Amino acid sequence: MREKSRRDPRFEVLGRALCDEISALPGSLIDISARGCKIFYSVPVTLHLEDDYTLFVQLADRASGDLTLICHPAWVNEDSGQTTIGMNILRSPDSEKLKFFVQEMQAKKDREQNPQSQIIVSKCNFI
Repeated sequence: MREKSRRDPRFEVLGRALCDEISALPGSLIDISARGCKIFYSVPVTLHLEDDYTLFVQLADRASGDLTLICHPAWVNEDSGQTTIGMNILRSPDSEKLKFFVQEMQAKKDREQNPQSQIIVSKCNFI
């Protein structure tokens, strides 16, 4: 989906998504936003689009901690024995923690896009 049509910006992050109801193996977290995430499984999984799932997310950035999120599947794409799932995040035990994490990611993105924030010294030194 195009970035312009999203309500919330998505951020590419590294992490694992654990949900025994979906698969005994962990999935890979591809991206996350305040209202949704995308998960990749290297195996086919069984998923009911009408059910809600408790997802345990372990972010590679350990400073952010782990997240417990209640999710509802929006779409599923199975291709060549691999599964990608788009999830809507519902009100969860770690909703506030997720909100803070997304705000941190947005601030980081803003700093990276602002060239003035990358200037260390605004004074020229001639050698």
